[in-house]
Amino acid sequence: MNGRIALALTGAAFALATLSAPSASAVEPLTCTAEAPCVVRIRTVVPQASPWGKVVALLSKAVKEESGGRLALNVYWQSKSEPSAVRQCLAGKIGGVAVSNGALASAVEELTATELPYLFDNYAQADKALDAARPLLAEIMAKAGFVYAIRAENGFREFAAKDTFITSPADLAGKAMRSQPAKHHLAMYKALGATPNPIQVAEVPGSLANGTATGYDNTLLFADLAGWASEIKYVTVSDHIYQGASVAWCKSWFDRLPVDLQAILAKPRPKLEQVGLGLVRIFNDKKMPEKYEADGIQMKKLSADQKAVFKKATAGVTTEFRAETTDDGRKLLDLLEASR
Repeated sequence: MNGRIALALTGAAFALATLSAPSASAVEPLTCTAEAPCVVRIRTVVPQASPWGKVVALLSKAVKEESGGRLALNVYWQSKSEPSAVRQCLAGKIGGVAVSNGALASAVEELTATELPYLFDNYAQADKALDAARPLLAEIMAKAGFVYAIRAENGFREFAAKDTFITSPADLAGKAMRSQPAKHHLAMYKALGATPNPIQVAEVPGSLANGTATGYDNTLLFADLAGWASEIKYVTVSDHIYQGASVAWCKSWFDRLPVDLQAILAKPRPKLEQVGLGLVRIFNDKKMPEKYEADGIQMKKLSADQKAVFKKATAGVTTEFRAETTDDGRKLLDLLEASR
């Protein structure tokens, strides 16, 4: 099974993109030709052999063909840090990013609204709400220096631990858990009584092995591909956060492109998005549970009553966000809640 999964993933990726940017000090328009194309470097923490990689490969092929070879994508896989990629994008050192919405929230804090605890109960709610919010998301991201290009997803995040299932907040009391560094992820763990540790993606397996962290939360697919799952024995299917992702171009670089090439990169690609979402869901919902079982990892799904306890315990994260965010952030959260 492992061989078949690895083969199915090859050529595929929650990769998302980083336009290759010239020096931040250069402001002159770019000249892009088939003989000397403008290189669109893509940075992401995900590996190339993943469903997200498939999306980026298809995007690269389409962009090259539609631009007549004047644009070329160059992907840098498995970067150590999503927030670092976002900072480089804003600094004009790269041309785009392919990252989780939680990582983008480090620069566009309003995007926190898209992945608050228990905002969505299922894919249908997430799809409906995020489709309705797309124009507002693009507007908010543009104000912060990003061009929204492709919707993707990491999926529903689950709790994983070395020593026990996590079926109530009491199971997290005092437990050292790896947390995504985004503010709302840290706040969620604190609300549940855990001690969050924002360890970089590449360092999580070692931290689990040496006891710096005793668990984490992430999707089944990402945790497996990043090598985290090999260090745990228990997965609690909690679905506590739906995590979206985005391919976003760095506006300072994007604005220097010829207008026709800007249109190609910003072109809506709903069929490509559906391919990506479908692949990720197949792996998270079917292939990964089978692989985890084969690897001897125990899995348990929270009951509706157990999930309600977690939802109540983390409700303050949403309340705090609503109180502290901008008018755009509140507008986005209101739209998501009304549209789901």
